Amino acid sequence: MKLNSVVFKIGTTILFLQLIILIPLGFIILQLILNYSVNETESQLVQLSEKYASQVHELDDPESIQLLEHLTEMTETSAVIIGEDGETIIQTNLNDNIAAPFLTNELSQRLQQDDTVVREYNEGGTTYLKVAQRLTLSNGEQATLIVFSTFGLIGESFHNIVVLVMLASLGAVVLATGFTFFISKKLGSPLVEMEKVAKQIAEKKNFSLRVNYEAKDEIGSLANAINHLSDTLERYQTNRNEFFSNITHELKTPLTYVKGYASAVRHEMYQSEEEKNEFLDIIENEADHISNLLDDMMDLSKIEEGKIDLNKEDINLNLLSEEMIRRTQMRASQKGLELNLDVPKSPIYLYCDKSRMEQIFTNLIENAVRYTEKGEISLAVQELSNTIQISIADTGIGIEQEDIPYLFERFYRVDKSRSRAHGGTGLGLSIVKNLVELHDGSIEVQSEVNVGTTIVLTFPKK
Repeated sequence: MKLNSVVFKIGTTILFLQLIILIPLGFIILQLILNYSVNETESQLVQLSEKYASQVHELDDPESIQLLEHLTEMTETSAVIIGEDGETIIQTNLNDNIAAPFLTNELSQRLQQDDTVVREYNEGGTTYLKVAQRLTLSNGEQATLIVFSTFGLIGESFHNIVVLVMLASLGAVVLATGFTFFISKKLGSPLVEMEKVAKQIAEKKNFSLRVNYEAKDEIGSLANAINHLSDTLERYQTNRNEFFSNITHELKTPLTYVKGYASAVRHEMYQSEEEKNEFLDIIENEADHISNLLDDMMDLSKIEEGKIDLNKEDINLNLLSEEMIRRTQMRASQKGLELNLDVPKSPIYLYCDKSRMEQIFTNLIENAVRYTEKGEISLAVQELSNTIQISIADTGIGIEQEDIPYLFERFYRVDKSRSRAHGGTGLGLSIVKNLVELHDGSIEVQSEVNVGTTIVLTFPKK
Protein backbone atom coordinates (compact mmCIF):
# COMPACT_ATOMS: atom_id res chain seq x y z
CA MET A 1 0.00 0.00 0.00
CA LYS A 2 1.34 3.40 -0.98
CA LEU A 3 1.88 5.85 1.86
CA ASN A 4 0.23 8.63 -0.14
CA SER A 5 -2.79 6.54 -1.12
CA VAL A 6 -6.23 7.61 0.01
CA VAL A 7 -6.77 4.24 1.73
CA PHE A 8 -3.65 4.71 3.88
CA LYS A 9 -4.55 8.32 4.69
CA ILE A 10 -8.11 7.46 5.74
CA GLY A 11 -6.96 4.46 7.77
CA THR A 12 -4.18 6.39 9.51
CA THR A 13 -6.53 9.27 10.33
CA ILE A 14 -9.17 7.02 11.86
CA LEU A 15 -6.55 5.04 13.82
CA PHE A 16 -4.96 8.26 15.11
CA LEU A 17 -8.34 9.48 16.32
CA GLN A 18 -8.91 6.15 18.08
CA LEU A 19 -5.56 6.39 19.86
CA ILE A 20 -6.27 9.98 20.90
CA ILE A 21 -9.41 8.71 22.63
CA LEU A 22 -7.97 5.42 23.92
CA ILE A 23 -4.80 6.73 25.63
CA PRO A 24 -6.43 9.44 27.81
CA LEU A 25 -9.28 7.06 28.59
CA GLY A 26 -6.83 4.36 29.75
CA PHE A 27 -4.95 6.89 31.88
CA ILE A 28 -8.18 8.06 33.52
CA ILE A 29 -9.26 4.46 34.23
CA LEU A 30 -5.88 3.64 35.86
CA GLN A 31 -6.03 6.75 38.03
CA LEU A 32 -9.54 5.89 39.14
CA ILE A 33 -8.45 2.36 40.03
CA LEU A 34 -5.38 3.64 41.93
CA ASN A 35 -7.42 6.22 43.86
CA TYR A 36 -10.03 3.61 44.67
CA SER A 37 -7.35 1.18 45.95
CA VAL A 38 -5.71 3.84 48.13
CA ASN A 39 -9.08 4.91 49.55
CA GLU A 40 -10.02 1.31 50.28
CA THR A 41 -6.70 0.67 52.06
CA GLU A 42 -7.11 3.82 54.11
CA SER A 43 -10.67 2.86 55.03
CA GLN A 44 -9.56 -0.64 56.09
CA LEU A 45 -6.78 0.74 58.28
CA VAL A 46 -9.12 3.20 59.97
CA GLN A 47 -11.64 0.42 60.61
CA LEU A 48 -8.88 -1.81 61.98
CA SER A 49 -7.59 0.84 64.38
CA GLU A 50 -11.09 1.75 65.53
CA LYS A 51 -11.98 -1.88 66.08
CA TYR A 52 -8.89 -2.49 68.18
CA ALA A 53 -9.39 0.74 70.14
CA SER A 54 -12.93 -0.27 70.99
CA GLN A 55 -11.93 -3.73 72.29
CA VAL A 56 -8.67 -3.00 74.19
CA HIS A 57 -8.79 -1.55 77.70
CA GLU A 58 -5.64 -3.03 79.30
CA LEU A 59 -2.28 -3.07 77.52
CA ASP A 60 -0.84 -5.76 79.79
CA ASP A 61 -3.67 -8.13 78.87
CA PRO A 62 -2.24 -11.03 76.76
CA GLU A 63 -5.51 -11.28 74.83
CA SER A 64 -5.21 -7.67 73.73
CA ILE A 65 -1.71 -8.33 72.42
CA GLN A 66 -2.87 -11.53 70.63
CA LEU A 67 -5.78 -9.64 69.10
CA LEU A 68 -3.45 -6.97 67.74
CA GLU A 69 -1.04 -9.59 66.37
CA HIS A 70 -3.90 -11.50 64.81
CA LEU A 71 -5.30 -8.39 63.13
CA THR A 72 -1.96 -7.23 61.72
CA GLU A 73 -1.11 -10.69 60.36
CA MET A 74 -4.48 -11.01 58.67
CA THR A 75 -4.22 -7.58 57.06
CA GLU A 76 -0.43 -7.73 56.47
CA THR A 77 0.06 -4.50 58.37
CA SER A 78 2.34 -3.33 61.20
CA ALA A 79 1.29 -1.75 64.48
CA VAL A 80 2.84 -0.06 67.53
CA ILE A 81 1.34 1.26 70.76
CA ILE A 82 3.06 4.25 72.32
CA GLY A 83 2.48 5.41 75.83
CA GLU A 84 2.04 8.93 77.15
CA ASP A 85 5.77 9.25 77.75
CA GLY A 86 6.51 8.48 74.09
CA GLU A 87 7.97 5.05 74.79
CA THR A 88 6.94 2.09 72.62
CA ILE A 89 4.85 -0.31 74.71
CA ILE A 90 3.85 -2.89 72.10
CA GLN A 91 4.93 -3.51 68.53
CA THR A 92 3.79 -6.30 66.28
CA ASN A 93 4.64 -7.45 62.77
CA LEU A 94 6.80 -4.34 62.46
CA ASN A 95 8.49 -3.88 59.09
CA ASP A 96 12.27 -3.43 59.32
CA ASN A 97 12.07 -0.34 57.12
CA ILE A 98 9.78 1.44 59.57
CA ALA A 99 12.10 3.49 61.77
CA ALA A 100 11.45 5.49 64.92
CA PRO A 101 10.22 7.96 65.93
CA PHE A 102 6.77 6.58 65.18
CA LEU A 103 4.91 9.45 66.80
CA THR A 104 5.98 12.86 65.60
CA ASN A 105 5.16 16.19 67.25
CA GLU A 106 2.90 17.17 64.39
CA LEU A 107 0.99 13.89 64.68
CA SER A 108 0.67 14.30 68.47
CA GLN A 109 -0.76 17.77 68.08
CA ARG A 110 -3.23 16.56 65.51
CA LEU A 111 -4.39 13.68 67.70
CA GLN A 112 -5.35 16.17 70.38
CA GLN A 113 -7.91 17.54 67.94
CA ASP A 114 -9.08 14.31 66.28
CA ASP A 115 -9.38 10.73 67.52
CA THR A 116 -8.07 9.34 64.22
CA VAL A 117 -5.39 10.84 61.96
CA VAL A 118 -4.29 9.48 58.56
CA ARG A 119 -0.90 10.29 57.05
CA GLU A 120 1.08 9.15 54.03
CA TYR A 121 4.88 9.23 54.11
CA ASN A 122 8.00 7.78 52.46
CA GLU A 123 10.60 5.75 54.29
CA GLY A 124 13.57 4.07 52.62
CA GLY A 125 12.05 4.46 49.17
CA THR A 126 8.76 2.88 50.28
CA THR A 127 5.47 4.69 50.58
CA TYR A 128 3.52 3.98 53.78
CA LEU A 129 0.06 4.78 54.94
CA LYS A 130 -0.04 5.55 58.68
CA VAL A 131 -3.20 5.67 60.80
CA ALA A 132 -2.92 6.98 64.36
CA GLN A 133 -5.71 6.25 66.86
CA ARG A 134 -6.01 7.50 70.47
CA LEU A 135 -6.58 4.81 73.09
CA THR A 136 -8.21 5.50 76.45
CA LEU A 137 -7.40 2.71 78.88
CA SER A 138 -9.52 1.57 81.81
CA ASN A 139 -7.19 3.19 84.34
CA GLY A 140 -7.64 6.56 82.63
CA GLU A 141 -4.26 6.59 80.95
CA GLN A 142 -3.84 7.63 77.33
CA ALA A 143 -1.94 5.72 74.62
CA THR A 144 -1.57 5.95 70.88
CA LEU A 145 -2.11 3.12 68.38
CA ILE A 146 -0.32 3.56 65.05
CA VAL A 147 -1.05 1.13 62.21
CA PHE A 148 1.29 1.03 59.20
CA SER A 149 0.56 -0.36 55.72
CA THR A 150 2.81 -0.30 52.71
CA PHE A 151 1.50 0.25 49.23
CA GLY A 152 3.23 -2.90 48.10
CA LEU A 153 0.03 -4.85 47.63
CA ILE A 154 -1.61 -1.87 46.06
CA GLY A 155 1.38 -1.37 43.79
CA GLU A 156 1.43 -5.04 42.82
CA SER A 157 -2.27 -5.06 42.12
CA PHE A 158 -1.95 -1.81 40.25
CA HIS A 159 0.91 -3.25 38.22
CA ASN A 160 -1.22 -6.26 37.29
CA ILE A 161 -4.06 -3.97 36.34
CA VAL A 162 -1.71 -1.86 34.20
CA VAL A 163 -0.50 -5.00 32.41
CA LEU A 164 -4.07 -6.16 31.80
CA VAL A 165 -5.12 -2.72 30.57
CA MET A 166 -2.11 -2.52 28.27
CA LEU A 167 -2.81 -5.97 26.85
CA ALA A 168 -6.46 -5.09 26.38
CA SER A 169 -5.47 -1.79 24.77
CA LEU A 170 -3.01 -3.54 22.48
CA GLY A 171 -5.69 -6.01 21.45
CA ALA A 172 -8.12 -3.15 20.89
CA VAL A 173 -5.55 -1.31 18.76
CA VAL A 174 -4.91 -4.44 16.66
CA LEU A 175 -8.64 -5.00 16.17
CA ALA A 176 -9.19 -1.30 15.52
CA THR A 177 -6.32 -1.29 13.00
CA GLY A 178 -7.79 -4.21 11.09
CA PHE A 179 -11.29 -2.76 11.23
CA THR A 180 -10.04 0.70 10.29
CA PHE A 181 -8.15 -0.43 7.22
CA PHE A 182 -11.05 -2.65 6.21
CA ILE A 183 -13.39 0.35 6.38
CA SER A 184 -10.87 2.64 4.67
CA LYS A 185 -10.42 0.01 1.95
CA LYS A 186 -14.17 -0.08 1.44
CA LEU A 187 -14.25 3.72 1.31
CA GLY A 188 -11.11 4.12 -0.77
CA SER A 189 -11.61 1.40 -3.39
CA PRO A 190 -14.39 3.32 -5.19
CA LEU A 191 -12.13 6.39 -5.29
CA VAL A 192 -9.29 4.29 -6.72
CA GLU A 193 -11.68 2.91 -9.34
CA MET A 194 -12.82 6.44 -10.18
CA GLU A 195 -9.18 7.47 -10.61
CA LYS A 196 -8.60 4.62 -13.07
CA VAL A 197 -11.75 5.42 -15.04
CA ALA A 198 -10.89 9.14 -15.14
CA LYS A 199 -7.37 8.35 -16.41
CA GLN A 200 -8.77 6.05 -19.11
CA ILE A 201 -11.20 8.78 -20.16
CA ALA A 202 -8.52 11.49 -20.20
CA GLU A 203 -5.60 9.56 -21.69
CA LYS A 204 -7.22 6.97 -23.97
CA LYS A 205 -10.47 8.82 -24.77
CA ASN A 206 -12.40 5.71 -23.76
CA PHE A 207 -15.75 7.35 -22.99
CA SER A 208 -17.61 4.03 -22.71
CA LEU A 209 -16.17 3.33 -19.24
CA ARG A 210 -18.42 3.66 -16.18
CA VAL A 211 -17.80 3.57 -12.40
CA ASN A 212 -19.62 0.63 -10.82
CA TYR A 213 -20.67 2.16 -7.49
CA GLU A 214 -24.33 2.72 -6.63
CA ALA A 215 -24.39 3.76 -2.94
CA LYS A 216 -26.53 6.79 -2.12
CA ASP A 217 -23.82 8.83 -0.43
CA GLU A 218 -21.28 11.51 -1.38
CA ILE A 219 -18.99 8.94 -3.06
CA GLY A 220 -21.98 7.56 -4.96
CA SER A 221 -22.84 11.10 -6.05
CA LEU A 222 -19.25 11.56 -7.28
CA ALA A 223 -19.45 8.24 -9.17
CA ASN A 224 -22.71 9.36 -10.81
CA ALA A 225 -21.07 12.66 -11.75
CA ILE A 226 -18.15 10.84 -13.41
CA ASN A 227 -20.54 8.50 -15.22
CA HIS A 228 -22.61 11.47 -16.35
CA LEU A 229 -19.45 13.23 -17.58
CA SER A 230 -18.36 10.10 -19.45
CA ASP A 231 -21.83 9.76 -20.98
CA THR A 232 -21.82 13.42 -21.99
CA LEU A 233 -18.33 13.18 -23.53
CA GLU A 234 -19.27 10.02 -25.37
CA ARG A 235 -22.37 11.69 -26.78
CA TYR A 236 -20.37 14.83 -27.54
CA GLN A 237 -17.73 12.83 -29.41
CA THR A 238 -20.38 10.99 -31.41
CA ASN A 239 -22.20 14.21 -32.25
CA ARG A 240 -18.95 15.97 -33.10
CA ASN A 241 -17.97 13.23 -35.52
CA GLU A 242 -21.42 13.38 -37.07
CA PHE A 243 -21.20 17.15 -37.16
CA PHE A 244 -17.93 17.13 -39.07
CA SER A 245 -19.42 14.59 -41.45
CA ASN A 246 -22.46 16.81 -41.94
CA ILE A 247 -20.34 19.96 -42.32
CA THR A 248 -18.25 18.21 -44.95
CA HIS A 249 -21.41 17.24 -46.78
CA GLU A 250 -22.96 20.70 -46.37
CA LEU A 251 -19.82 22.39 -47.69
CA LYS A 252 -18.96 19.87 -50.38
CA THR A 253 -22.40 19.88 -52.01
CA PRO A 254 -22.66 23.67 -52.59
CA LEU A 255 -18.99 23.86 -53.56
CA THR A 256 -19.62 21.16 -56.15
CA TYR A 257 -22.53 23.17 -57.51
CA VAL A 258 -20.47 26.37 -57.52
CA LYS A 259 -17.57 24.72 -59.29
CA GLY A 260 -19.78 22.95 -61.82
CA TYR A 261 -21.92 25.92 -62.77
CA ALA A 262 -18.94 28.30 -62.73
CA SER A 263 -17.20 25.97 -65.17
CA ALA A 264 -20.35 25.86 -67.31
CA VAL A 265 -20.53 29.66 -67.44
CA ARG A 266 -16.82 29.98 -68.16
CA HIS A 267 -16.95 27.54 -71.07
CA GLU A 268 -20.29 29.01 -72.29
CA MET A 269 -22.14 25.73 -71.84
CA TYR A 270 -25.52 27.47 -71.62
CA GLN A 271 -28.18 27.63 -74.33
CA SER A 272 -29.40 31.14 -73.70
CA GLU A 273 -28.78 34.28 -71.71
CA GLU A 274 -31.68 33.27 -69.44
CA GLU A 275 -30.02 29.91 -68.67
CA LYS A 276 -26.73 31.72 -67.98
CA ASN A 277 -28.45 33.94 -65.42
CA GLU A 278 -30.04 30.83 -63.87
CA PHE A 279 -26.56 29.30 -63.48
CA LEU A 280 -25.31 32.49 -61.87
CA ASP A 281 -28.29 32.52 -59.47
CA ILE A 282 -27.46 28.96 -58.40
CA ILE A 283 -23.85 29.96 -57.80
CA GLU A 284 -24.95 32.95 -55.73
CA ASN A 285 -27.46 30.90 -53.67
CA GLU A 286 -24.91 28.20 -52.92
CA ALA A 287 -22.35 30.83 -51.92
CA ASP A 288 -24.95 32.32 -49.56
CA HIS A 289 -25.55 28.85 -48.09
CA ILE A 290 -21.83 28.43 -47.41
CA SER A 291 -21.64 31.93 -45.93
CA ASN A 292 -24.60 31.28 -43.60
CA LEU A 293 -23.09 28.01 -42.46
CA LEU A 294 -19.79 29.69 -41.64
CA ASP A 295 -21.65 32.51 -39.86
CA ASP A 296 -23.44 29.97 -37.64
CA MET A 297 -20.15 28.30 -36.75
CA MET A 298 -18.58 31.68 -35.99
CA ASP A 299 -21.54 32.76 -33.86
CA LEU A 300 -21.49 29.57 -31.81
CA SER A 301 -17.76 29.89 -31.27
CA LYS A 302 -18.11 33.50 -30.08
CA ILE A 303 -21.01 32.63 -27.77
CA GLU A 304 -19.16 29.71 -26.15
CA GLU A 305 -16.05 31.85 -25.66
CA GLY A 306 -18.10 34.70 -24.17
CA LYS A 307 -16.94 37.12 -26.85
CA ILE A 308 -20.35 38.18 -28.12
CA ASP A 309 -21.59 41.67 -27.28
CA LEU A 310 -25.26 42.58 -26.99
CA ASN A 311 -26.52 46.02 -28.00
CA LYS A 312 -29.74 46.10 -26.00
CA GLU A 313 -32.60 48.48 -26.51
CA ASP A 314 -36.38 48.49 -26.13
CA ILE A 315 -37.77 46.55 -29.12
CA ASN A 316 -41.43 46.43 -30.16
CA LEU A 317 -42.08 42.67 -30.35
CA ASN A 318 -45.34 43.19 -32.25
CA LEU A 319 -43.52 44.83 -35.15
CA LEU A 320 -40.61 42.38 -35.00
CA SER A 321 -42.98 39.39 -35.11
CA GLU A 322 -44.83 40.83 -38.13
CA GLU A 323 -41.50 41.34 -39.92
CA MET A 324 -40.41 37.74 -39.21
CA ILE A 325 -43.70 36.39 -40.57
CA ARG A 326 -43.34 38.45 -43.77
CA ARG A 327 -39.79 37.16 -44.32
CA THR A 328 -40.95 33.54 -44.04
CA GLN A 329 -44.22 33.92 -45.95
CA MET A 330 -42.83 33.04 -49.39
CA ARG A 331 -41.13 29.82 -48.28
CA ALA A 332 -44.18 28.74 -46.29
CA SER A 333 -46.46 29.42 -49.25
CA GLN A 334 -44.28 27.23 -51.49
CA LYS A 335 -45.06 24.30 -49.16
CA GLY A 336 -48.71 25.25 -48.81
CA LEU A 337 -48.37 26.14 -45.12
CA GLU A 338 -50.45 28.73 -43.31
CA LEU A 339 -48.67 31.28 -41.10
CA ASN A 340 -50.56 32.71 -38.14
CA LEU A 341 -49.59 35.65 -35.93
CA ASP A 342 -51.16 36.31 -32.54
CA VAL A 343 -50.06 39.55 -30.88
CA PRO A 344 -52.03 41.91 -28.61
CA LYS A 345 -53.26 45.27 -29.91
CA SER A 346 -51.08 47.23 -27.50
CA PRO A 347 -47.35 46.98 -28.24
CA ILE A 348 -45.12 44.76 -26.10
CA TYR A 349 -41.58 45.97 -25.56
CA LEU A 350 -38.60 43.75 -24.76
CA TYR A 351 -35.17 45.05 -23.72
CA CYS A 352 -32.94 43.05 -26.05
CA ASP A 353 -30.44 43.03 -28.93
CA LYS A 354 -32.62 43.38 -32.03
CA SER A 355 -30.29 41.58 -34.46
CA ARG A 356 -29.86 38.64 -32.07
CA MET A 357 -33.60 38.47 -31.42
CA GLU A 358 -34.15 38.38 -35.20
CA GLN A 359 -31.65 35.52 -35.35
CA ILE A 360 -33.64 33.63 -32.69
CA PHE A 361 -36.93 34.17 -34.54
CA THR A 362 -35.43 33.23 -37.90
CA ASN A 363 -33.91 29.97 -36.65
CA LEU A 364 -37.08 28.83 -34.89
CA ILE A 365 -39.54 29.80 -37.64
CA GLU A 366 -37.37 28.34 -40.43
CA ASN A 367 -37.02 25.13 -38.40
CA ALA A 368 -40.80 24.97 -38.10
CA VAL A 369 -41.22 25.46 -41.86
CA ARG A 370 -38.46 22.94 -42.64
CA TYR A 371 -40.03 20.11 -40.62
CA THR A 372 -43.70 20.81 -41.41
CA GLU A 373 -45.17 19.33 -44.57
CA LYS A 374 -48.79 20.36 -44.09
CA GLY A 375 -50.88 22.40 -41.71
CA GLU A 376 -49.88 25.65 -40.08
CA ILE A 377 -47.25 27.52 -38.10
CA SER A 378 -48.25 29.97 -35.37
CA LEU A 379 -46.27 32.73 -33.72
CA ALA A 380 -47.77 34.18 -30.51
CA VAL A 381 -46.55 36.93 -28.18
CA GLN A 382 -48.12 37.64 -24.78
CA GLU A 383 -47.26 39.74 -21.76
CA LEU A 384 -47.69 38.19 -18.31
CA SER A 385 -47.30 39.79 -14.88
CA ASN A 386 -43.49 39.50 -14.67
CA THR A 387 -42.50 37.88 -17.95
CA ILE A 388 -42.96 38.02 -21.69
CA GLN A 389 -43.68 34.76 -23.55
CA ILE A 390 -43.06 34.01 -27.21
CA SER A 391 -44.27 30.70 -28.64
CA ILE A 392 -43.69 29.13 -32.07
CA ALA A 393 -46.00 26.17 -32.76
CA ASP A 394 -46.15 23.89 -35.82
CA THR A 395 -48.05 20.82 -36.99
CA GLY A 396 -44.93 19.09 -38.23
CA ILE A 397 -43.28 15.72 -37.72
CA GLY A 398 -42.55 16.26 -34.01
CA ILE A 399 -39.71 15.07 -31.78
CA GLU A 400 -39.30 11.91 -29.69
CA GLN A 401 -39.42 12.57 -25.93
CA GLU A 402 -36.00 10.98 -25.32
CA ASP A 403 -34.42 13.44 -27.80
CA ILE A 404 -35.81 16.61 -26.20
CA PRO A 405 -33.21 16.88 -23.31
CA TYR A 406 -30.38 16.92 -25.89
CA LEU A 407 -32.13 19.07 -28.47
CA PHE A 408 -30.11 22.22 -27.73
CA GLU A 409 -26.70 20.56 -27.54
CA ARG A 410 -24.36 21.62 -30.29
CA PHE A 411 -23.87 19.06 -33.08
CA TYR A 412 -26.98 17.16 -31.94
CA ARG A 413 -29.47 16.18 -34.62
CA VAL A 414 -32.67 14.31 -33.81
CA ASP A 415 -32.83 12.15 -36.92
CA LYS A 416 -29.60 12.18 -38.89
CA SER A 417 -31.00 10.99 -42.21
CA ARG A 418 -34.12 13.14 -41.89
CA SER A 419 -32.03 16.18 -40.88
CA ARG A 420 -29.80 15.76 -43.90
CA ALA A 421 -32.83 15.53 -46.16
CA HIS A 422 -34.25 18.75 -44.70
CA GLY A 423 -30.92 20.55 -44.42
CA GLY A 424 -29.44 22.04 -41.27
CA THR A 425 -26.26 21.31 -39.34
CA GLY A 426 -27.44 20.91 -35.74
CA LEU A 427 -26.11 24.35 -34.79
CA GLY A 428 -29.23 26.49 -35.01
CA LEU A 429 -30.99 25.42 -31.81
CA SER A 430 -27.75 25.49 -29.83
CA ILE A 431 -27.23 29.11 -30.95
CA VAL A 432 -30.85 29.93 -30.06
CA LYS A 433 -30.55 28.52 -26.55
CA ASN A 434 -27.31 30.41 -25.87
CA LEU A 435 -28.75 33.68 -27.18
CA VAL A 436 -31.92 33.27 -25.10
CA GLU A 437 -29.86 32.68 -21.96
CA LEU A 438 -27.71 35.72 -22.74
CA HIS A 439 -30.97 37.69 -22.52
CA ASP A 440 -31.70 36.07 -19.09
CA GLY A 441 -34.46 34.03 -20.68
CA SER A 442 -35.38 30.35 -20.83
CA ILE A 443 -36.55 28.00 -23.57
CA GLU A 444 -38.93 25.04 -23.30
CA VAL A 445 -39.92 22.41 -25.87
CA GLN A 446 -43.23 20.54 -26.00
CA SER A 447 -43.56 18.01 -28.79
CA GLU A 448 -45.43 14.91 -29.94
CA VAL A 449 -44.43 12.78 -32.92
CA ASN A 450 -46.63 13.35 -36.02
CA VAL A 451 -48.64 15.98 -34.10
CA GLY A 452 -46.32 18.95 -33.88
CA THR A 453 -43.89 20.96 -31.76
CA THR A 454 -44.26 24.07 -29.63
CA ILE A 455 -41.24 26.06 -28.47
CA VAL A 456 -41.85 28.60 -25.70
CA LEU A 457 -39.40 31.43 -24.95
CA THR A 458 -39.74 33.25 -21.62
CA PHE A 459 -38.00 36.57 -20.91
CA PRO A 460 -38.11 38.72 -17.77
CA LYS A 461 -39.76 42.13 -18.00
CA LYS A 462 -37.36 45.02 -17.44
